[in-house]
Amino acid sequence: MSKRLAGLAAILSCILILASCQSKTSQGKDASPNKDPGLSEKKVEAKINVQQNGKNNLYAVNLVSGKLGTKTTGKVLTDIDCTADIKGVSRCKSKIKLADGSVMKVITPHNMKYYRCYNIGEKVTVIPGKDGQTYVRVNTSSKAS
Repeated sequence: MSKRLAGLAAILSCILILASCQSKTSQGKDASPNKDPGLSEKKVEAKINVQQNGKNNLYAVNLVSGKLGTKTTGKVLTDIDCTADIKGVSRCKSKIKLADGSVMKVITPHNMKYYRCYNIGEKVTVIPGKDGQTYVRVNTSSKAS
């Protein structure tokens, strides 16, 4: 009988611990996804031709985190998750360190067949556009080779 009580107590303890963790996670700011500071990915892609995003070295991006008040320069820190969808469009995730030292995260929808991804260490210009749109201009050719 005492083994059954000990087992039941252990199970109840686990349930209480899990419930406590769930409660803390759902209340903490890390649990809820951050709201995009810019346009949503869907809105960004609705405004552009994703197959031609990168033409003239200018990419429309989804600003996922960070703040951008004015046009500034930056340096590409990462460019990952570039798997293309069935239409050949990649939605590469990048971190860009801005001139003020802050880091912004962007998603860049583009077809790598036509316009390349960012290079790590590459210098870029980040430009706030109208209606919440954000742009990244690469300082060298964006044409795929």
